[in-house]
Amino acid sequence: MEKYTLEDCPIQPVVNVISGKWTSLILWEISQSHNHYGDLKRQLEGISTRTLATRLKTLEKQGILDRNVFPTNPPTVEYVLTKKGMDLAPVLYAMRDWSEKYN
Repeated sequence: MEKYTLEDCPIQPVVNVISGKWTSLILWEISQSHNHYGDLKRQLEGISTRTLATRLKTLEKQGILDRNVFPTNPPTVEYVLTKKGMDLAPVLYAMRDWSEKYN
């Protein structure tokens, strides 16, 4: 059996993306087409405005989300999964399937 350190564990990059508090829920909601900031805030009961903004910025920096601003009054902000984010979606669905099976 091969031994790993935290840095070279093959699943660590995924864990780094989804492990923050609220992050997996944000990704789940965006994968379910709740793409607008206001929709996310309503869907994620209990999340603070600051936490939501911070998590979205982090996911954008990681290349998981794109942020689109539309010139409406007030401006409309939409978040969409990038190619990298869409490739993460099957992981989220596998987590859902596991949860439904064992919880």
